[in-house]
Amino acid sequence: MIRVKKIFTKNELCGLEVKGHANSDEHGKDLVCAGVSSIITGGFNALVKDEIEEITLEEGYAKVVVKSDANYSRIVLDVMLTQLLTIEESYPQNINIK
Repeated sequence: MIRVKKIFTKNELCGLEVKGHANSDEHGKDLVCAGVSSIITGGFNALVKDEIEEITLEEGYAKVVVKSDANYSRIVLDVMLTQLLTIEESYPQNINIK
């Protein structure tokens, strides 16, 4: 299962941590994993470099935290979260967001 943890600072979303694999199909054919990977990778590419406090992207793990004054990057995080929530609605057995 993919687990997504929302990271907050002063009740505002400032980061996401994503761990695991969806295991909805065999490796290379897992559409849930592919969808989540696309959202994370595309979202990370859209972030403003100077607004990033911490970023990691590895096999089965991703984490990003943006600075408190990162207005544009916070919007990107909100879009990423909305996309992940959409996948969770269809595949709750493969992705969990907290």
